[in-house]
Amino acid sequence: MFSARRLKPGAWDQFRQAWDPGDSRPPGLERVYHARNIRDEDEVISFGIFDMTEDQYRAWRSEADAQENDRVDHLSAFVEHEPVSGVYEVIETLDE
Repeated sequence: MFSARRLKPGAWDQFRQAWDPGDSRPPGLERVYHARNIRDEDEVISFGIFDMTEDQYRAWRSEADAQENDRVDHLSAFVEHEPVSGVYEVIETLDE
């Protein structure tokens, strides 16, 4: 899962608190990264790494849809613009 967002000025702390799913983390979650643009702290990308199939994702999403929509609605109060957001399948990895 990946998203790129422009936060409202100075809203990082509120956004981060609203973003946290608490105990309702999706199955297969391995790690989450939040990264800020070093030239603009209100530009944030977030991505979660999951070990799950597309079918498992769709099953979780159908079970947790209302709760996930509520979480996203809550964090959207701190977002100015979200040009990119989605669930992506890894098709290639490169190691050193």
